[in-house]
Amino acid sequence: MCAPQEVVEGQSKMYGKALEYYEFAIYDDAEAQYQLARCYHSGYGVEPNDSLAFMWGKKSALGNYPAGVYFLAYCYETGRGCSVNMANADHLYKKAYEMALPLAKDGNAAAQFVVGKIYDYGNGGVKQDQSTAVKWYMLAADQGYTGAQYNLANCFQLGEGIAENKRKAFFWYREAANQGDADSQYMLGLCYASGEGVSKDNTKAIEWFKKSSRQGHPLAQHILMRVGETW
Repeated sequence: MCAPQEVVEGQSKMYGKALEYYEFAIYDDAEAQYQLARCYHSGYGVEPNDSLAFMWGKKSALGNYPAGVYFLAYCYETGRGCSVNMANADHLYKKAYEMALPLAKDGNAAAQFVVGKIYDYGNGGVKQDQSTAVKWYMLAADQGYTGAQYNLANCFQLGEGIAENKRKAFFWYREAANQGDADSQYMLGLCYASGEGVSKDNTKAIEWFKKSSRQGHPLAQHILMRVGETW
């Protein structure tokens, strides 16, 4: 299978996990295609590109990967890389839920994460229920799924669907950060900088901001620029 020309031309600009995902995505690995779509969406390890995020998300969805179907629905809902189409978005959210739920019940962490997100945001006609979302996030987080760990940390941080607990938020940010999740690395830096959930430590805060920045996280990069640090 040949990769699309625009991706080949931009490959040299990739680094870190984006390049790793690309190397699997071009061989129709639906999970890698989803992860690559996320990289293009957020600009982690590659220049942000909504069109390529949409393209790779669609490839993942066509591979019947529930998270890819969910991402494609999100693109249609928000108009990221495509025209807003709520009919398509609702259809795909429902499809993602129907695909993910039986897999989630069987213990599939990626599917548990998708079901958690659907309850978290009330997508596809499913009634929003953040407490139920937290339960699914916990199941996936306990299996080491970084997206669920990050979302669960946010729930503890904000007190959404569960009692606010800054220490538990820090714990789950750290779990995901140690696996290389850029968003969690940034949030861990904030925790150390503010002393929320952990003793304040500016040195560790800078270390985590640097790790996040090296993956292209714009907020982490902005903080480092403001304090005169490089990454």
